[in-house]
Amino acid sequence: MSKKFQLYRKRFIVMFFVAFLFVGVINEGAHMLLKESTDRPQETVEILIPAGTAERVEAGEADPTIPAELTFVIGDTLMVTNEDNVPHELGPLWIPPDSSASLLMEDANKYTLGCTFQPSKYLNFDVRSRTTATSRVQAFALATPPTAMFLFLYSLLIFPLKVTEEEIADINIPNK
Repeated sequence: MSKKFQLYRKRFIVMFFVAFLFVGVINEGAHMLLKESTDRPQETVEILIPAGTAERVEAGEADPTIPAELTFVIGDTLMVTNEDNVPHELGPLWIPPDSSASLLMEDANKYTLGCTFQPSKYLNFDVRSRTTATSRVQAFALATPPTAMFLFLYSLLIFPLKVTEEEIADINIPNK
């Protein structure tokens, strides 16, 4: 290997480690700043339908304990417990009085389900995928090589390698 190639290789390795640190700081900094409440493990979200909800819904009143919109993570389970004296329905769930039903959130999407315990007769919920360690590592691995290449090229523009007279003489340029 020529001395010149070794200098280029050394500079590229240094720029790769600089890119590694730079991308790591940016990647994790962005994750910390943009992290949402949905970046959490799977859990069971419970909705309690209190006694008298059917009468309030008929009067056009919303129960203050039941949210109009919910946000889930893939893998969450929605558990609906009916303490009312009439059966209620939420999408595919039929919940008789004094019983419970559950719905597993399997796909990321925005849903609107028919709902008998809301005055609007609908319940909106958003199922999101959570940011995993695997997705963060993938982003890091995909961003580091191109960043290293850009830093390497920019370093050559800003701090070019010195070419000596002897190296110029070694370059064989044919005359035309």
